Amino acid sequence: MPPGPIGLPVLGSVIPMARDPFKFFQECHRRYGDIYRVPLPVHALVMANHPDLTSYYMENTEQKYSMTGPIQGKLTQRLINKVGSPVQMLEGQRLRERRRMLMPMFGKKHLAYVADTFVESFIDRVDSWGRWADAGAEFDLQHELPNVTLPAFLKSMFSQSITDQEIREVDIDIRMAMRAIASGLFLMRPPGLLPLPGTENLPKSVARIMMLCHRLVRERRANPTDKPDLLNVLLDARYSDGSPLSDGDLVLELMGLIGGGYETVVASLSWTLALLLAQPDHLERLYSEIDDTLHGNAPTTDDLPKLKWARSCFDEGQRLQGGPINFRYALVDDEIGGYPIPKYTIVGTSLYVVHRDPRWWGANPEAYDPMQFHDEERVKNRPRLAFQAFGAGPHHCMGTGMAYMNAQFLLAIIFQRYRLRLRPGWTPQHRFTFSTTVKDGVPVTITRA
Repeated sequence: MPPGPIGLPVLGSVIPMARDPFKFFQECHRRYGDIYRVPLPVHALVMANHPDLTSYYMENTEQKYSMTGPIQGKLTQRLINKVGSPVQMLEGQRLRERRRMLMPMFGKKHLAYVADTFVESFIDRVDSWGRWADAGAEFDLQHELPNVTLPAFLKSMFSQSITDQEIREVDIDIRMAMRAIASGLFLMRPPGLLPLPGTENLPKSVARIMMLCHRLVRERRANPTDKPDLLNVLLDARYSDGSPLSDGDLVLELMGLIGGGYETVVASLSWTLALLLAQPDHLERLYSEIDDTLHGNAPTTDDLPKLKWARSCFDEGQRLQGGPINFRYALVDDEIGGYPIPKYTIVGTSLYVVHRDPRWWGANPEAYDPMQFHDEERVKNRPRLAFQAFGAGPHHCMGTGMAYMNAQFLLAIIFQRYRLRLRPGWTPQHRFTFSTTVKDGVPVTITRA
């Protein structure tokens, strides 16, 4: 058995882990090394933080490890087949088939098609920030970013706009669902379980976003278009036997795409800006790159390879954002690092820990330094999975290209127009809400560039 904390009877280490998972896993790593065991009430947790150990279980293609673990049983799978399933809950051949069906929406050809939609919507929303510049008032950047990214993503999905009220509701609903998932990971009570009148709650959020997705699907089927938006890609997708996605699969995929397509970018970009704005030298280099590349014009996909510093700034923000745990369930008895891994053990990696390991990131790994990604020699000299912002293996994020495109576009559009300043003395703190967000937001003031 790997070393690790003893914990309390029955509860194990749930309390300190839930209180602050970032510090808990970091302290365990310092005390016990690259692999250790954390006692939990239901399934034991083994943390394997060396990139080579991570590769063993994350990139396994023999179905020894699963993202959804115990629900892979036959009875549960029959139920899932009836009500539908997003790609994240699939494994093996079904996972490969579903990913093949979804990949066209994230390929270069389709990204080029939707790029103008994103840029046009981003510009329209970011231009509205002028009211903050004119008033000289502080605002929460993390709170405002969904109002920029979500309308653009929904328009790219559905080729139509939805109302500002629906945008606010989708943002509430996705965040509610994300917090519920995060609470489940650390065995905490999910927020808003009771459907109390006049309150935002989990049942209301799930029902509301499912109704929205069902309505959009019905409207598209009643009024088909030939536009290659994300919804048409899903409606046209076929399994190898020629069958389409079921309505349940379709709606759940749409919900997953909405959450993964904008919420994760909001969280990562919030961290990027929270850290970047405190570094004048890195900012000046970004201003120069944007000016030299765009010459005052709107960015296009042709500009993305030239916005290298913007991409490095985003990657460095994601590195220091680092979620507390990325995990899989063992579906068979196995062995990792010389230690036995019983069936249904949770095996995890803390990106917060790995992304700060001085073996891969130098003597000052807490410092925000985009050269960690801009310097090709540094990138080449560290293990491949020392950086895992988009996961690895069969469940590697399909939307990686779209995430980079949107982040580079947004950094360029924002800094073409404004100069942002953090509240004096403020520093970001981590909060785990499935995506790792900045606790209490990012307070900034802005002036026109």
